[in-house]
Amino acid sequence: MKRLSPGRTGGLRLAGMILLHALLSVACEKVDIEAEKDKTKESPVAPSVLPTASGKGTQDAPFLVEQVINGEEDMESQLKWYIGYVVGSTYRTMQHPLFKAETSYTSNILLSSDPQCERPERCIPVELRTVALQKAFSLHHNSNRFRQCIVLQGHSSLYFLTNGLRDIQTGYWLPDFDLSTIKTAPSEWEERSETY
Repeated sequence: MKRLSPGRTGGLRLAGMILLHALLSVACEKVDIEAEKDKTKESPVAPSVLPTASGKGTQDAPFLVEQVINGEEDMESQLKWYIGYVVGSTYRTMQHPLFKAETSYTSNILLSSDPQCERPERCIPVELRTVALQKAFSLHHNSNRFRQCIVLQGHSSLYFLTNGLRDIQTGYWLPDFDLSTIKTAPSEWEERSETY
């Protein structure tokens, strides 16, 4: 059997180590799990249904911001629908909300029943947990939607130490929609919805 010289053995060992290092580098590449989940997930934008009433938590009669502020519906219960105008965003607290279209905050939006609202006590914070939700609904990615109406499905829950919305599943924008056009009294509710 022919023996390799010590110089040649070192060269083969070095070549093997380089090959092993290259293979491990590719195999150990950092993967952002949340980003990968968002790629495979369907779009969070739901088919649009034009609300005809409010106060039931259904898509055609969603809860209003005031009902969330006042705790008029069961918090932490099943998924429900909510409607309001996107009037701003905030960073980690409701103490210093930003009522502007241009923002770097992507993890939340502020909803109000008044499109011109600039008072934190008349708003509710909405958590946008995933990258897909942030791209679809945050003002950072949708500054042209500032003060537009939005319909969201999620849970009413404490967020930033106040009543807000979390666990958002889906939603859609309603450009040029006027909340004052929908019926708010139970006697005025209609069992119909319009899709557009």
